[in-house]
This record gives sequence, structure tokens and C-alpha cells, in this order.
Amino acid sequence: MDFSDDVFKDVFGGLYEPFTCLNEMDFELIYMDYEPRNEILSPLNKCKDSFLNVLLSDDNQRNSSIAKEVRAQVYHAGAWKSDEEVVEERAKVKKKHIIHDPNTRWNLMEPKLGDSFESMAELKFCMQNYAVANGYGMYYDKCGSTRFVVRCGKRGQDMEKENSCPFRLYAGWMYNDKTVQVKSLVQIHVCGRKLKFGAMVTPEWTGRHYITEIANKPKFKLRDMIVDIKLMYKCVVSISQVRRARAWAKELLEGKLTEHYTRIWDYANELRRSNQGSSCFIGISRPSNNPDDKNYFHRFYIGFKALTEGWKRRCRKVIGLDGCFLKGHIKGELLTAIGRDANNQVYPIAWAILDVENKDN
Repeated sequence: MDFSDDVFKDVFGGLYEPFTCLNEMDFELIYMDYEPRNEILSPLNKCKDSFLNVLLSDDNQRNSSIAKEVRAQVYHAGAWKSDEEVVEERAKVKKKHIIHDPNTRWNLMEPKLGDSFESMAELKFCMQNYAVANGYGMYYDKCGSTRFVVRCGKRGQDMEKENSCPFRLYAGWMYNDKTVQVKSLVQIHVCGRKLKFGAMVTPEWTGRHYITEIANKPKFKLRDMIVDIKLMYKCVVSISQVRRARAWAKELLEGKLTEHYTRIWDYANELRRSNQGSSCFIGISRPSNNPDDKNYFHRFYIGFKALTEGWKRRCRKVIGLDGCFLKGHIKGELLTAIGRDANNQVYPIAWAILDVENKDN
């Protein structure tokens, strides 16, 4: 609705004193029922809208003198809070329920009272980083699915002495939130720095820190890894620890060997498809022969047609049979059939992988 300046002066000049605080928007609500010439207001307090009854009553003025009881009945409680109050209230809630950020840099991780973790594994990883970064020798007093207690190693050895370290952390499972929360924490250390952390430095912890290096450099030497850990993390580890850490990282990147064996039929079909006329046979041990009623790999034979035809046409009529033992996580033997080419060099014909060299195989 368009109002000129003269109309505004004429209209607002005849308002009663209780309504002089109303602005243009408020006037727009009552303009349809207001006659400026007669200086009489229509009975708006009898309309069906309770909001307008409270807003335009003679006893109240908008946003300034409305009683708290009326505000609570008509308006939402949060609508009367300023932006600063809302920010402060949210900050209190966030501070009260702190959620651990797993993307925090490893040497900045520090457990605090009230912190919530998604799982026990995440809490253990945080405690491992905290212990290594600060050089605290700790041990797990209790480590279950619902309770987690960490103490200082000096307290465990010298429990009755006065100089024992009082550090203790207790965390429990929150059934309602489905999280692990730090319920009590005595974060006082009176012990010296350690270089050997024992069970705190697990192969999983080392593998998680070196998974990028192992992925980019699969033949990362163990001795070089030990030296790098000593420089980067101020921690002394043995060669068996880094060997297990590298195996854990490779298993995470490449998958488990059992998962590879489940794809052996796909591998054989792909060899037959890409090499027409080649022979590829798979042997398994039947569930009836195994105590757990599962199929197990027995043997695998590969003979490419191109190699057999090449031996028939251009190689000497001599075949050598031999085998060697496989050294690794999966034991067994590799049997080969080789020949001699025209240059008197080794020419592969076929090969097979099996469990043992016997008459049947």
C-alpha cells in the first residue's frame, strides 16, 4: 500500500499516546480498521489472532514492555535471544560434549576429560600418539569392550613409593550415545622421558604412520625404517616390530592372501580368454576331507599354447623337470617343465604350484 508524506502526517498525528511507538509496519496491520478523521480505533483486541491482541493492546508496547509471561506464551523462546547469546550457548554445548577429531596431527593428540571417541580403537590410537609424542611410558590396566584404564608405567612398578606417577585415565562405553567417553582423568606426570614403549607401539600404529611410504616404496628396507622412526618419533623399535608393521600395511593395501585365493577362478578364466588354446587347471581339496567343511587350495597348473608350440617348432627335443620350495607366508612347491632353445638357453614350457612333490601331483 502506497502512502504519501501528507497521509502519514495526518494519520500518525491523531494516534493516541499508547500507540505512538508503533512504526509503519505496525500501522500497516491496523490501517484497514482505522479511520483517521474520527480518531477512534476499532476493537482489534477481539479478533481471533492472539498475537495481534497482545501486540495492539493498550497495556503493552511491542518488543519493549511485553511481560515475560506473555512472551513465553506467544513467542518462541529462542526468538528473543540475540545472536551473541545463541553463539555463546552453542559454544557451551560444544565444550560440554567434545568429539575427538581423528584428523588431528599425531603429536597434538591429547586426551581430555569428557572427550568422546567413536570406538575403543580410536581411543587407543590417541593414547599411543600421546605417549610417543611426550615420551610417557604407559600400559593398559584394563582394556575391554566397555572399560578402558590406562596408567603410567612408573606407577605400576612403584605403586607404594611417594614418587610414583599419578597419571590415570578411565573411559567407558556410553550406551545412549554409542561412543567411548573419558570419565575420569588425572593428567599429572612426574616421570622421565622414555624411548622404548613396549606394547604401546604396536605394528598397527607403526603401519598407519608409514602406510604412504610403504605404498610408494614397497621394498622399503627394515633397517631404514628403524632409523627413520628413531629420528621422526624419538622411539626405539626392533626389527621384528617393523617387519610386522610392514606386513600389516601391505595387507591393508593389497588385501589378505585368503582374499586372493578366492579370485583364482577368475584368474584362470582370464588366462584362457586372453590366450586361446592354453590349458589351465585348478585343484582343490573337498570339504569332506577337511575338518571345518571348507574348500582349500590344492594345486594350480598353467601351460600357454604359444610356449608349447614354440618348443615343438624351434627348440631341442629335451625336457627338464625340476621343482623348488616356496618361501613366504604360503608354503608349497613350484614344479617346472623347461627345454633348451636354439641358443642353448632355458625355455619355459609349463609350470605348476602345489603343496608337496609326490606321485599324485
